[in-house]
Amino acid sequence: MTSFATARVRGRPHVIRLSSVFSPLAFVVFLYAPILVLYAVSSRSVFASEFDSRKALTWSAFAFFALALLLFAAGAKLGGDSGRTKALAPPVRRSALTPGQVRSMAVLVELALVVSIAASVLWFSRGIARAGGFAPFFELWQREPLRVKNEILDTVPGVTTLMQLAVAAIPLAVVFGLHRRGSLIRGLIAVAIVLAAARAVFFSERLALVELVLPLVFLAVAPRRVTVPRVAVYALALLVAVMTFFAVTELRRTYAYTGDFSASRASTRFFGYYLTSVNNGMVVVDEYPAATPLYSTGELLWRFPVAGDLRLEHLPAVGTVSLRYVDAFGVDPERFWPQAFAAQGLDYEFNVFTTPGYLAADFGWAGLFAIFVLGALSGRLYRRSETSPFHRALYGVWLVGLFELMRILYFTDTRVVPAYLVFIAAYAIVRRPAPHDVRRAVPPGPEARRPIRTIG
Repeated sequence: MTSFATARVRGRPHVIRLSSVFSPLAFVVFLYAPILVLYAVSSRSVFASEFDSRKALTWSAFAFFALALLLFAAGAKLGGDSGRTKALAPPVRRSALTPGQVRSMAVLVELALVVSIAASVLWFSRGIARAGGFAPFFELWQREPLRVKNEILDTVPGVTTLMQLAVAAIPLAVVFGLHRRGSLIRGLIAVAIVLAAARAVFFSERLALVELVLPLVFLAVAPRRVTVPRVAVYALALLVAVMTFFAVTELRRTYAYTGDFSASRASTRFFGYYLTSVNNGMVVVDEYPAATPLYSTGELLWRFPVAGDLRLEHLPAVGTVSLRYVDAFGVDPERFWPQAFAAQGLDYEFNVFTTPGYLAADFGWAGLFAIFVLGALSGRLYRRSETSPFHRALYGVWLVGLFELMRILYFTDTRVVPAYLVFIAAYAIVRRPAPHDVRRAVPPGPEARRPIRTIG
């Protein structure tokens, strides 16, 4: 897989496909490796003064991270190249939907958006009611934003899960042109994005907005071809936009406690989230390899509502049956890691490990194989996104995990489960057209302009 597709057109400067900027190899070269190098050259005094943590860099841990990036890149190359062969399962070859498929996809997208919006409104309404109304809620947020996050807008199992349905519904609406078929879906998308922005501000959950905006950016710019200098300008503009958004939300959240609204603090906090994540991962590699086996990669099971807390005792013939992680492995990660951080002189405010770190906590050095597999999946999905609208939408969401790879393990987080379920339903629609739908195909994207009746 070539990560950068360039061409010289009639003597003009090199032209690059913007989709290649979003390739897994591009992330390795322009994001992951620079973050690792920046961590390596950062002074220990910065960690002590700014992050209240010790710098845990060792040669063995650095080698683990370096190998992780190399293996991820190798897997991405292999996965991308395999997309050109016929050895794997046959892909979805249609680039168009039949009228019946369009109606089914529209129903799925509208239903997912409506449920997501309803869950968000219910969640916000509950928090505002607990605060005694919007005015007291807003005043409390200005004084004590962390209290609003931890007490007023705390997680509601099931409700906060359903809020994530929009993560898959929006890119599916875009790639199949459903947002162009009437005002309903466009309105629902706008409302979902506004609610996600409100979560980013009031709940300090910037990831909620990134999950919606990043796929849209990818889908909007991926087909374009621009000169290499212009790519650099776009990249710089994107970096400035991301840092500005981070600075505004972060400084507003912490200003109530620190009184510091300076640009230096904003930049320190921005880079600190990644540097401390790498630092924590280094500690995991050296001190706690495989300390919590399968916890992060199996999070979909361990933290699934109801099932993750299932424990049945005194059953005939079998005795006790439990799906609790602590019963299966004899360690409670929710208690283990705070104690480990304290023992290692780390500030638990910065409590994530990076994807390589989480895989090291699950598998030890064998986590390097998992990194290779993750790279292969990413490369394969990137290659399929070039020809399949469905895979293009899926890769748009997958990009969130790639963007956050040096901070968290996004791909197996429970927050992604609703999106995966929507994609599974969408794949079933694309793969199984109804017999009477073979009359005429409706192409996705801008060409799909014929009005189709949908919900509402």
